[in-house]
Amino acid sequence: MWRFLIAGALLSAVFAVKLEKCLKKPLPLDFRSTTCDEKICSVSKSVPVGFEVDMKITNNTKYIFPSVLLIYDLPDGKIGEVPIEIDFKRGCNHLVSHSCPLNNGDLITWSFDWDFLPEDIFGVGVKFKGEINVIDEFVNPVACFRLKLIITE
Repeated sequence: MWRFLIAGALLSAVFAVKLEKCLKKPLPLDFRSTTCDEKICSVSKSVPVGFEVDMKITNNTKYIFPSVLLIYDLPDGKIGEVPIEIDFKRGCNHLVSHSCPLNNGDLITWSFDWDFLPEDIFGVGVKFKGEINVIDEFVNPVACFRLKLIITE
């Protein structure tokens, strides 16, 4: 009985987050997060942004991995970008529904915790965008999206 109540509480805390599409790359089929509301995701040292993404694999591939780009406004009105290095071998470790290798047509669920903060660039209250691009071993996009983030502590 308690499991159903806890599961219901978690499900009720999942919001529909507005994702921005990356140029010429497919959006995920679905996106779920308990640390985001409809407009923005909060990120902090104590509570990383956690989400699950459903995607469709379009090529047979040995692995998938994310590339992450932080996008922010500069004081002069220009756009700044900071790439975040992520070990490509970590991508398969975050698969919830499958394991690598993956086959064309697989519908997969991938889980990701945004557990890093570029403290030297962003401070508390700063808003920026994160672009998460999941690619296959041939560097073909599987899914790509941008979401708004704010540092809360």
